[in-house]
Amino acid sequence: MGFKFRKANLNDIDELEHLIELSAKSINSLFYTESEINAALGNVWAVDKQLLIDQTYWIVENLEGIVIGCGGWSKRKLLFGKPKSLTQTESELKPGLNPARIRAFFIHPEYTRRGIGKKLLIKSEIEAQFGGYNSLELVATLSGEKLFSAQGYKKIKTFELNLGNGITNKVVLMNKTIASTF
Repeated sequence: MGFKFRKANLNDIDELEHLIELSAKSINSLFYTESEINAALGNVWAVDKQLLIDQTYWIVENLEGIVIGCGGWSKRKLLFGKPKSLTQTESELKPGLNPARIRAFFIHPEYTRRGIGKKLLIKSEIEAQFGGYNSLELVATLSGEKLFSAQGYKKIKTFELNLGNGITNKVVLMNKTIASTF
C-alpha cells in the first residue's frame, strides 16, 4: 500500500485536527481514560501552527489523499501543545547546543503498525540533523513510548502532566543523540 509524504500547511489544519482526535480517542484509549483524552485534546494534543509555518511538520496521505499520519520536529522551545503566540524568535533553540524537539505524532487507527510513524520520525531526525542539531528531545504519550524507544530514544523520566481540573496524563520525557554528519 502506497503513502505520500508532504509538508503540512495552514490549509491542512482541519484535517489534522480530525486526525488527532480520531487517533487520540482510538489508540490512546488503551492508556488513558476518556476524561484524560478529552482534557488533552485541543490542549496538549493539538495542531501547533508554528510547526506548519516553520515547515517542520509532515503529513502522510493514502493514495486517495486522506490524511492518515502526521508528525514533525521543532526548532522552538515548546515540547508539546500550542504556543501562546507565533514566530517568537526568542523561543528558538540553538543548534548544537539545545536538542531539537520531536513533536505531535498521530497515526490513523486503521494505519497503525505499517511503519508510518517510523518513517515520519526518520524524516524529522534527518531534517533536524541537517539544521545543525545533534540531539533530540520529546515528551511521549504512553502509546508512543514504544515507537520512540525502538528508534533509540532513552527515557529520562516519567511524570504526570497537569491538564487542569485535577486531570493528568502520564507521559515520558525522552532524548536521543544523533551523529553530526552535515
